[in-house]
Amino acid sequence: MNKGFTLLELLIVVVVLGVLALIALPTLLNTVDKAKDSSIAGNVNAASSSISGQFALDNSQEYSTMVTNVVTDLNNGNNVNPANPDDMSPFVDGAAACSQSTIGKVYIQASSSGGDESISIIGCKVDGTSTITKVIKGTGEPTGN
Repeated sequence: MNKGFTLLELLIVVVVLGVLALIALPTLLNTVDKAKDSSIAGNVNAASSSISGQFALDNSQEYSTMVTNVVTDLNNGNNVNPANPDDMSPFVDGAAACSQSTIGKVYIQASSSGGDESISIIGCKVDGTSTITKVIKGTGEPTGN
């Protein structure tokens, strides 16, 4: 009497495991992308908190100077891009340009429209086209305008 599995039984087990893996893999990848997007949202919130701190310290400085200071501080604070761990400078001073090559970057830009000053914070999500956006309205009239 043989005490082993037949080739057919082994093939059936391999096929069943393959089907289960095909079902589970998209869910796993989606979960990883959601985690990266949450981390990018955390970077957007960190930038927002840092700007709020700058307002509290000195709301008379020019908004562009404030953004430059915040970007420098955040990039020197060991922050990383969750979508690209080798990117140690995920914060950018300037207008957002989200694409597949800028996933995870957080763009911070001062702007003025009709005399209203604001700072936009835009994080590029993992899909390469969607963004996480926060806009902070100025609490005081900046100097130099």
